[in-house]
Amino acid sequence: MKLIITATALEIEFQRLMQQYKQYYWTTAWAGTSSVLFNDLVSFKKRIKKIVVGIHFYQTHPDFIETFLGNNKVKFIKQPEGTFHPKLYLFYNNNNKWELLIGSANFTNEAFTRNTEATMLLKSEGESSDTILETAFTLIQNSWNEATKFSKPELDKYRIAWKNHRPKVNSLSGRYGSSKKSKPIHEVPVTNMTWKEFISDVSNKPNSRPNNRLGLLRKVKELFEKVEHFKNLQEDERKFIAGIPNKLKVGKNIEWGWFGSMQGAGIYKNRIIENDINISKALDQIPLQGQITKTHYNNYIKHFRKAFSGSYIATASRLLAMKRPDTFVCLDSKNKSNLCKSFGIQQSEMTYERYWTEIIERIFDSDWWLNPDPKNEQEEQLSETRAAFLDCLYYEY
Repeated sequence: MKLIITATALEIEFQRLMQQYKQYYWTTAWAGTSSVLFNDLVSFKKRIKKIVVGIHFYQTHPDFIETFLGNNKVKFIKQPEGTFHPKLYLFYNNNNKWELLIGSANFTNEAFTRNTEATMLLKSEGESSDTILETAFTLIQNSWNEATKFSKPELDKYRIAWKNHRPKVNSLSGRYGSSKKSKPIHEVPVTNMTWKEFISDVSNKPNSRPNNRLGLLRKVKELFEKVEHFKNLQEDERKFIAGIPNKLKVGKNIEWGWFGSMQGAGIYKNRIIENDINISKALDQIPLQGQITKTHYNNYIKHFRKAFSGSYIATASRLLAMKRPDTFVCLDSKNKSNLCKSFGIQQSEMTYERYWTEIIERIFDSDWWLNPDPKNEQEEQLSETRAAFLDCLYYEY
């Protein structure tokens, strides 16, 4: 009997057992493909007798399923009662020669690298070994009876669901995009701000002027709704939306520079005046209503880059915040420091990808965004433009 508590020791022991024993009987909640041990398993696949893998929470990698598609010795628990959660690895030659790993480790790269796991190694020479072996085989057989195989069409559907659910799993772990530093989600200030706190901050911040800001956003919405494409607007209308000086006459005390003044962005200003078709095509990718997905955003960036080579987060996010203020916030030099601090992210080297994964995805996970509870007409309008209003919360005057 041996207790294994480090990832390195677990990997070494696992490799030894895979090489030493001729038959594998496993049950594991999840399985992945990025570990060295996965490659060993593929090499020794003729030794597999029965492997049962769960797919709960879409944690099992679809490439693992695809690797063993059509293999009659690997099956999957697709929809159990409760959660299929055992991690039992029996390495077997005969009833007098076997070893068993049982504990917390799934067959994933994380288990053999960075996770904190505890795994017990039991051997056939130990006390009560016959009973332990019999019990292990009972669990494996019961799991095997419940498990089924994947068809190719079913795997294709699973891969789509896995791809769409990965961001949810990562965000609950404090991981957004490629960010290496992570915090528990309850320690990220912006995600735990309640709707009541959000409204209080918006209403009481110096120079916030929510009614006037709402007037600007109403005008922008009116402009977007009156034409089919951004390119069809008049020059001053485009400038107004873009956040650069213009002569458009709007309501009293409404300033075009709110939510990100782009007055100093010379190249951007020229492209707006020239009515660059790529800006219009970029904005066409963002619908005025409905859910905004990463695909919408990626398509927007693809066209935006045709107008502006390089990284122009401020100007790109200004236009996004105007088209969909419920989803996007303009990230510029005046709010970047405070906003990134509240979001718990690094402000340097901001990219288009990081803007989505580290800012927008955190917005989607925030209490004030998920659970607006407007009490009056003004709050109702704020709820429909709430992401853009982060600008006035973090703006440095």
